[in-house]
Amino acid sequence: MGFEVQREALEHDAKIWAETGEVLSTSSSSAAGLDLNTIALSVVADATGFTSAYGTIQDFVVGLLSEGSTATSTMAATLRDVKKQYEADEAAAVARIGAEWSPVE
Repeated sequence: MGFEVQREALEHDAKIWAETGEVLSTSSSSAAGLDLNTIALSVVADATGFTSAYGTIQDFVVGLLSEGSTATSTMAATLRDVKKQYEADEAAAVARIGAEWSPVE
């Protein structure tokens, strides 16, 4: 696999991770807005603990989605940082070797 292909693969994968982070972030916001209260359900749901259990589960799911968004966005940034480092290393090698060597045509 050539160097250019590897850089393209890093950017391709970073894009997938970033898009996943955006979807998870949107999902987290949507889930946070799905509140149910006694008025939306019933007094029986509240008396049996359903309303409270729903809120606990909702908070848990919102937290998972938010953490997933952060983790996938971090992965995208890390892959892009690796790509930048490859490019910087290549430029440094070209500058260092370029003055001492030229290809034979």
